[in-house]
Amino acid sequence: MTLVHDPTTQRSACTALDALLEILQDVIDQYLNLIMEELSRLLDTAPIPVKSVVTGAVGSAAHASRSKFLPYFKPTMDKLKHFLVLTGEGEESELRGIAMDAIGTFAEAVGVDVFRPYFADMMTQAFQGLGMGSPRLRECSFLFFSVMARVFGEEFAPYLPNVVPPLLESCKQSEHGEEKDAACK
Repeated sequence: MTLVHDPTTQRSACTALDALLEILQDVIDQYLNLIMEELSRLLDTAPIPVKSVVTGAVGSAAHASRSKFLPYFKPTMDKLKHFLVLTGEGEESELRGIAMDAIGTFAEAVGVDVFRPYFADMMTQAFQGLGMGSPRLRECSFLFFSVMARVFGEEFAPYLPNVVPPLLESCKQSEHGEEKDAACK
């Protein structure tokens, strides 16, 4: 956490913390409050490239702590929702995508009943990200949709007519210079 406080090592320390959180699981309990206090502070104060890494680390903390993330859910959602309206390219687009990924992880951690009040708005944000022309945001939106389908089950069904056509269209697009027909093979 000392390295997380130092602006010269902040980004690298948060990247390392993110990787560590992926494997902590039950051990996270004793560190969760300290971790979330520091990461929450950085969500407010850090520059955008650091906020991206911090947001990923918060998602990893939610994944590792599962239902123990509940006390941090609403305050963290209040911070991340501002990232979902970013429309710039580059760092802003990256932060928006990572925030969408993290929020999907939150839904899995806190469960359907707790996440339900956010569900419709987050779906709207994912659809908007899908339409922004960014391959990264398109990928994050589809990942978010897959998590929401898993978390919400049949409640996700009304969204399928809006999810499936862009998914199929995306599958037809070329990636990294491949020929158009080869993209979905």
